[in-house]
Amino acid sequence: MNEWMTQHIVLPIHERLRGRKTMACYQSLRQSEKLSSSEIKALQKQKLLKLMCHCWAEVPFYQRRFQEIGIGKKEQITMDLFQHLPPVERMDVREHLNDMVAKGYKRQLIRHTTGGSTGEPLVFYTDLDKESWHNAAKLRGRGWYGIEPGSRQVDFWGSPVELDKLDAFRIFKDRWLLNHIVLSAFDLTDDGLARDAALLRQFRPRLVYGYPTVLYHVALFMERQPEAFEGWRPELVTCTSEVLYPNQRCKIEEVFGCPVGDEYGSRDGGHLAHECPAGRRHIPAEHVLLEVDKPDEEGVGELLVTNLDGYGMPLLRYRVGDLVKLLDDPCPCGMALPTLGQITGRMTDFIIGKDGTLIHSAAAVYVLRELSDLKQFKIIQREDLSIDVMLVRDPPYQEEQLKGIRCKMQQMLQMEIPVRFSFVDFIPPGKSGKYVTLVSEAKAPSQ
Repeated sequence: MNEWMTQHIVLPIHERLRGRKTMACYQSLRQSEKLSSSEIKALQKQKLLKLMCHCWAEVPFYQRRFQEIGIGKKEQITMDLFQHLPPVERMDVREHLNDMVAKGYKRQLIRHTTGGSTGEPLVFYTDLDKESWHNAAKLRGRGWYGIEPGSRQVDFWGSPVELDKLDAFRIFKDRWLLNHIVLSAFDLTDDGLARDAALLRQFRPRLVYGYPTVLYHVALFMERQPEAFEGWRPELVTCTSEVLYPNQRCKIEEVFGCPVGDEYGSRDGGHLAHECPAGRRHIPAEHVLLEVDKPDEEGVGELLVTNLDGYGMPLLRYRVGDLVKLLDDPCPCGMALPTLGQITGRMTDFIIGKDGTLIHSAAAVYVLRELSDLKQFKIIQREDLSIDVMLVRDPPYQEEQLKGIRCKMQQMLQMEIPVRFSFVDFIPPGKSGKYVTLVSEAKAPSQ
């Protein structure tokens, strides 16, 4: 589809039919990014006070929390009150999910499950307005590089569950109307990458989006076989969901011949920052409020997130789990939007499959998500490539259920290697204080 047609006609109609106001939010963000720092803070305070009043009136979980700190009527809710609210933990969501949903909320709620990168999958709800702002913030970050909504885009994405849902109609609609193609992030063999290269040189996307570890391997393949791409290069590569390391950035920029814009967020926290061309990660402060809990002497602490437009299931001061640092000095790009500095704890590793094939560990995470009442897990790949899976759960699982999970993991690895399950009461964090989902003792093939 002509990109102008997609941006100005097809995409707005598509989003309205989905019940979202993404394009209106996008236009609003492109205007508000011109505000001064004091104007952005004033907008945050206005939206936060409105959200707290909504929580007091409609959300049982927060009604109890307000009562616990002595708030008995709406008129007592002030900005000073916000800092006295205890952070919302993942366990709070797990134990009080229904009470965290706004009782008077009439818009559609959307059930989500986290990807489990912390080893603790979590069910939560979002809503169409909140999703609209998340999507718009992503689009704005790409707009800083000249990539407008409707530009041709290819995603190297991870969830087998989500990829399986791409039926023929959706694939047609996304490609021919929305200029968007999704490729599996799991097949990093030369044959698989050659197939991807054929699509990239035909479709010629302006934006390539995906996990940095996967895009790094695509860059290595492109370096080895540049003729497979017939001179095609994108205008922007956006990395997401993992820590982007300097060596990965350098290789991707060198081979793809374009800037790399790092995106930061999580499924439960939403879109939280996007890197600008000057190299800073800007927070969409018109939509989210970020805090650092108990920062150390360097200013690094656990990230607390408040989505200012999440009225269906509000999350006030939600602890995401990452360690971050907020920056105070202005960005050279000139925008007054606050910026995020150091981010620690987001790393997805690879599992080694048949003939040394590197398989994104998210594949194993999505297989385990099918287990009901799973609280925590840890995957260990041994030197002989066998898999040990530690599970924390309430009820025992039937052997037939575990057999099905074992079979899916063997199919994922393309090997009939042993997959062993053990059941424990608790999985301790690693030395960094973060919960490590994957430990690999296997030796990866050299690149």
